[in-house]
Amino acid sequence: MMDTSKPHRKERPYRIPLTDALVARFADKVFNQPAPQLAKRTGLPYLLVYNIVHRRVKTISARHYRILFQEIPSKEGVSKVDGTFFRRMVALWSYLQGSHGKNKLYKELFDDTPEGKIDYRVFSGGIQTVSPEAECRMLAKFEAMGLDRPMVQSWIEEMEGELRIERLPYEKIRPHLMFIQKAIGIHPASLLGQVLGRYERGQLKTVSRAVYERTLALRRQAQKALEDGESLDVQKLREQVYGRKRGYVRYAELVECLRFLKAFAKKGAKRYLGRSEDPYKKGKIKHVAAWRAQRIHAECDACVRQHPELPLSALPRAHRKRQVLPLMAVLVARTAEMLSQAEGLAFERQILMPVRTREEYKKPIHGFTQFDQASHTLGMKKKAFDLMVARHCEIFRGVGRYDRRWYLSDLYLKELSAKQYFELISAKYELLAKGAFRQRDRSGKANACFYDPPTAPLS
Repeated sequence: MMDTSKPHRKERPYRIPLTDALVARFADKVFNQPAPQLAKRTGLPYLLVYNIVHRRVKTISARHYRILFQEIPSKEGVSKVDGTFFRRMVALWSYLQGSHGKNKLYKELFDDTPEGKIDYRVFSGGIQTVSPEAECRMLAKFEAMGLDRPMVQSWIEEMEGELRIERLPYEKIRPHLMFIQKAIGIHPASLLGQVLGRYERGQLKTVSRAVYERTLALRRQAQKALEDGESLDVQKLREQVYGRKRGYVRYAELVECLRFLKAFAKKGAKRYLGRSEDPYKKGKIKHVAAWRAQRIHAECDACVRQHPELPLSALPRAHRKRQVLPLMAVLVARTAEMLSQAEGLAFERQILMPVRTREEYKKPIHGFTQFDQASHTLGMKKKAFDLMVARHCEIFRGVGRYDRRWYLSDLYLKELSAKQYFELISAKYELLAKGAFRQRDRSGKANACFYDPPTAPLS
């Protein structure tokens, strides 16, 4: 019968500090010898021996310790451990937390970090060892989420398995990259995060699914912008990748304002641009200084105040939106008030009701989000989310999981955020959180549903 048990993991390598006691103990035997002679006797590289003899390094590996001092080192006072598990935990943390930067995480894990200095080699593997304290602190962040070491190890393996499956061949993404480069001028390297030649020469052969989906979405947006003839949308796509030009505003954003001023204020574009508008229309110049853009918008506001009889359709898009916002706020408030009545609550419950069985939402493959962080996933304020949960406690408990603290199914949260009319329900509870009006038939406290453990674990 085949042995299906996992192979025994090798003991982690560790490093031994060169303490004063160790130097004094081997002063005559090691540290007082000439470096060339000691290197020849031990077979170690000369530069390494020179650095050890002159105390230019603080720690040495267990292998070098045995060769130099002819004894097995003690594990007491170990200063470094292999950083593989630490880096895998960091990768899992980044995977779960999304796009959060690692600079804050680095400062949390390493107390002795100089101000503004972050050594990313600890995360990339350029530095292969870390202090045991850093590993313990990283593990403590998961323990605060209710995950012990075996659970973290299991989640890491699942994540790495998913990432291996979700690699796609470069040939599949190449046509989309070439179209984007030709159509809107975005170089493939900016999307791949790698030098294009490494893919073209076959040194790199696959890309992540995230890169592929982002590229595919960018192509769809580019095609739509080109078909509609919207140069502003094309520039926005470029800025998604390259970022905005600081201190400048896109000319395409000001076209409607300039037309409005010409039609109703009888003022030409040259008055505001400082030059003829032709280079902007031909695409030779694409940006306008920010102070000029502010002046254009201020002139539009003054013209709107002077001509209150103008229809909304005649206003520039940005100013039209400003006029419509108060009306939309009234409509949203009225809709939220209607949702607080009996018929509205029934409709609200129908939207929040899960579409799958409870067992499906309990499967670990879908993942879970800590209850305190679920409001961020749905794009709601925490107080508004708590009010919604308190009103529909039994629904959220049905898709929840209790393991020393409450978690909600990622599958349910994803489905809920994509449902039609959920934005109206979210807006209602945002208004409730602000105290805009009182909800009828409010039940219980906001935190009574998920901050207390259930009588029987729902897992």
